[in-house]
Amino acid sequence: MHDSHIHLAMEPLKSNSDEIVHNFLQEGGKYILTQGTDIVDFNPNFELAKKYNMGGKNIIQVAIGLHPTYFEETTVLNNITEHIFEKSQKEIEKFKEIFEKKHNEISAIGECGLDYHQFSLNKTYSKDIKEQLKEVQKLMLKEEIHLALQNNLPMSIHSRDEVGQSECTEDILRIIAQEGKGQLIGSFHSYTGDIKYVNDILDLGFYIGFNAIITYKSGESVREILKKTPLERILFETDGPFLPPQSVRKNKKIRNKFAQPSDIKEIMQVASEVKGVSFEKLKEITDENYQKVFL
Repeated sequence: MHDSHIHLAMEPLKSNSDEIVHNFLQEGGKYILTQGTDIVDFNPNFELAKKYNMGGKNIIQVAIGLHPTYFEETTVLNNITEHIFEKSQKEIEKFKEIFEKKHNEISAIGECGLDYHQFSLNKTYSKDIKEQLKEVQKLMLKEEIHLALQNNLPMSIHSRDEVGQSECTEDILRIIAQEGKGQLIGSFHSYTGDIKYVNDILDLGFYIGFNAIITYKSGESVREILKKTPLERILFETDGPFLPPQSVRKNKKIRNKFAQPSDIKEIMQVASEVKGVSFEKLKEITDENYQKVFL
C-alpha cells in the first residue's frame, strides 16, 4: 500500500508521527509521499523523511511546492491588496532558492496547481484582485513545471474549480500541455472535477489520486471517475490530516477526527468493490503505479 498525498508536517500528524508511521507499516504499507505546501513547512517534511528513512529505508518521499491558495493567504488575507502579483513573485523566487538548495532531497514537485474555489468564496474581492491571484497561480505552476522538467521530477497537481465551473481544470490542462510538452508525469491529486476531463488528464500522461471521498455517501461523482480510470493509472492517497474515511467520520468515540496513512486500507477496500477487482490485485497494480511515478 502507499499514500501518494499527505501532509505529515501538519498537526495532529506531526506530533503522532511515530505511531502513525508504525501503524501504516504494520498494515503492510510501503511508501508515503508527504507534501510541503508553503515555505514554512518544507523543513519539517525533510526532517520527517530523514528520521524514518534512516538505515537505508525508503519509506517517506518528499514533495515541495507552493499551494495555489498560498498567494491569497500571504497577500489579501494579510491585508495586502495592492501589487499582489509583484509581491507574490518574491515568494516564487524564495521557493526557487530553497528548491535549488534541497533538490537532492526532493522526490516530486507539489502540492501545486490552480485553485479558483477559495478566493471565489470572498464576495468582497474586486475583479482585479481575483485576476491577479489567478495570474500568479498560473505563473507559479509554469515555474514548477519547468523545475520538474529540468530535474526529471513528477508533479502532484491540485485542481479546484469554483462551484459549477471548469475554468480552473481547463487552465491547468492547457498549461501542462503547452509547458510540459508531453514529458511530464505525476498525479492529479483528489480530482473532483468534471468527469469529461478524465481522458484529457490520462492523455497528458498523468495518474489520478483517490482518497476517502470515495467512502462518503456524497462521493458518487468521484466513484464514477474511479470507474472510468484504468487500474494502471490509479493512485491512492489520504490527503491527511484532511478527509478522514467514513468509518472515522461516523465514529462518535473518536473526538479528533483526521486522516492518516493506515486509512488507505479502507479506501482501497471501497475501491476494489467499485472496480470489481480483488484487494490484492488492486494493491499490486497501484503500488507498481506509485513506483513508476514517484520512485
